[in-house]
Amino acid sequence: MKDITHLDYHALRRDSPKTARRAVLQVLKAHNGNVSKTARIFKISRATVYKAIEKDAEKNLDDSSRAPHTVHNKTDTELEARVLQIRKQTGYGPLRIKEELEELDQISLSEHTIRNILRRNRDEAKPRHQKTANKTKRHFVDWYSAKAFEVVQIDLKYIVDQKALSMEQIHHIYTKNLPLYQWTAIDVHSRFRLIGYSYEKSWTNGLAWIFWVLSWLRSHGVQSHIFFTVDRGEEFGGKSWFKIYELRKLLSDFGCTFIQNRPGHPEDNPHVERSHRTDDEEFYIPRLLSVASKKDFFFEAMNYLYYYNVVRRHSALERKSPYAHLSKTTRGIDDKIRFIPPIFLDHLAVQLGDWSGYHVLASHLSLLAKQMNSVRRDASRRKKLILAPVSRRGQNFVR
Repeated sequence: MKDITHLDYHALRRDSPKTARRAVLQVLKAHNGNVSKTARIFKISRATVYKAIEKDAEKNLDDSSRAPHTVHNKTDTELEARVLQIRKQTGYGPLRIKEELEELDQISLSEHTIRNILRRNRDEAKPRHQKTANKTKRHFVDWYSAKAFEVVQIDLKYIVDQKALSMEQIHHIYTKNLPLYQWTAIDVHSRFRLIGYSYEKSWTNGLAWIFWVLSWLRSHGVQSHIFFTVDRGEEFGGKSWFKIYELRKLLSDFGCTFIQNRPGHPEDNPHVERSHRTDDEEFYIPRLLSVASKKDFFFEAMNYLYYYNVVRRHSALERKSPYAHLSKTTRGIDDKIRFIPPIFLDHLAVQLGDWSGYHVLASHLSLLAKQMNSVRRDASRRKKLILAPVSRRGQNFVR
């Protein structure tokens, strides 16, 4: 029987039940509605597939409420309305609402009963002027205890920013055909940065940028497990569950974890967002008009990147440069890591050679495959030796 590629339904569901069911429906459609084959691919029961079909017919792929349909000993409707009224007017919690009812209405009601009333009427019980909380789960990343290159924040900056640049500078960018996008990766521990450029904002360039950053770090002595944190832009996978799933699986083979931040929360990537402001103030605004060609732009960007990593002092690093802080706190990092070229991503596949570090990733997998083959061969030899006749083994031993 032909092998079937398996997808992890439960991993998708941990991120979002809606995403997991949408993935099941897409695979089901790709296999012409074959429920059994879809269930085998996701390693789930057929009932789970039918559940996704049922939820799709209802136009709601989210989990249904588990609240009981019938509530015994339910609080009187008028009293429940009074509790919600106090909640809207004051924003009080169950305990203070209980005290208000006793003082104003001489009504004694259990704190737990009030809590259940508020839970049943979440939408109606919101206090005035209270913002709706973003329910997206946030992955915990401990920035403060992270060591060098354990947490790397990645983001994309649109260089042609009218809030930062003048119209003369923007016109100069288009006239001289300079890159429009800056790709940034910053180490939270040392503030050490890598920068790339492109003319297009695309998933292909985003994928190339992540793997170029990874290959550069691995080829210069970084051995730690790396957590890449990105926003939810389409260039980093966006809402495509399949792209995110495949990228996470691929990066895990190289000792990395890929984390998407919450949508609409730039504060989840504060270090890289703040560094973009520095780029405007110390590079683009003072230097852009002196750049006459793409070649000049390359050398200006390389000099600025060296200045940022090796020369510029950072308040968060006790007035040391990122490279000085990195050299003091981390061992085994190649000194050449500080000489970073500002890579251009649009034609990355045909421009890079061995110096880029890509060969390290490629050889990593090939060496792993060779080791596994060697282990299999040794196991096969031992098995043959054990199963051989006693006399034959004795002859081989004598020889």
